[in-house]
Amino acid sequence: MKKGMAIAMLIVTGVTISSSVLFSMQGGFGGGHGDFDRAIFFLGLPWAAAPWPEVLIKHDFIWLIVLPFLLNVLCLFWVGVTMRKFRRTRV
Repeated sequence: MKKGMAIAMLIVTGVTISSSVLFSMQGGFGGGHGDFDRAIFFLGLPWAAAPWPEVLIKHDFIWLIVLPFLLNVLCLFWVGVTMRKFRRTRV
């Protein structure tokens, strides 16, 4: 379990680093017109496609990179806690 969670965290972190590098290489998000916009958006899915409040989508780095990273980590944490809970109740 711990090894699987570590691998999942490495994947989430790797995706975030990749999208951050593409974002900085491009100089920001080009609203679909930049060279790496599709890749950046794809790496942020499904969270990048969610309808966020205007406050969050003012800054592209927040809704394309920071929010997906935080929500993915939160989901991993939730899955880990849920799996531990079911393992304890099953034994």
